[in-house]
Amino acid sequence: MLQVQKGQPNEIPTGLTCPGVYRVVVDELLALPGPACRRMLDVPCGQGELIGTLRAFFPDADVRGCDIAQPPTLDSRDFRAIDASRPFTVFPDDAFDVVLSVSGVMEFDNTLQFFETCFRHLRPGGHFIVTNDNSVTVWDRISYLLLGKTRQFEIFVNQGQPTWKVLPLHNMVRLLRDAGFRVAAPKYVSIERRNWVLLPLALLLYPLQALYARRSRNAMPLAEKQSMYPFRSLLCRHYVLRCEKPAD
Repeated sequence: MLQVQKGQPNEIPTGLTCPGVYRVVVDELLALPGPACRRMLDVPCGQGELIGTLRAFFPDADVRGCDIAQPPTLDSRDFRAIDASRPFTVFPDDAFDVVLSVSGVMEFDNTLQFFETCFRHLRPGGHFIVTNDNSVTVWDRISYLLLGKTRQFEIFVNQGQPTWKVLPLHNMVRLLRDAGFRVAAPKYVSIERRNWVLLPLALLLYPLQALYARRSRNAMPLAEKQSMYPFRSLLCRHYVLRCEKPAD
């Protein structure tokens, strides 16, 4: 039986994402049955902080990573160099129980292709956890109104530098479903101090957003619309999506 080590929040690093994201990812995994986390793949794995965290919580699990460059903390046997914007096949000896992509999808194009590739690397019934920056906060809306940009992304870029893609939640969910996943409601995380300053404005905007969801002619059930954009979506910088590959 898979051994699980219960950790504490202050034991979890932030890594190259927003504060609290790894905590939510770990909580999502701990909520799954033990055998559901025997074999995990992190792509792109960055500097390997998430892999180290997963190994601390699941010491008996096989946790591996992929990225353009190998992190110094990861053994070459557990790493494959890939360009995630292109189709890839890694560690083909067995399908993974969990594939994770934390703060990675904004780094490359061909998002649907990437999701389809992750889908193929999962066993039936396996889980895909993907996170991304939230672009509908009050702060982002003010920034776009005044400067034509969302908070994390500039409107200018130098030649040769990487560009960061704005990928709204509704598009993420559509692409994940196109790839074959069942998608749970997002979990929003990481509220900055400056966002609390905008709390009064969020309280004014949310009723309008809720009314828009109710009056929208989209065929999506109202409960699902409301779960996609709760009040926290106006304040939190990031969201986490847990997806499942159907077992049948």
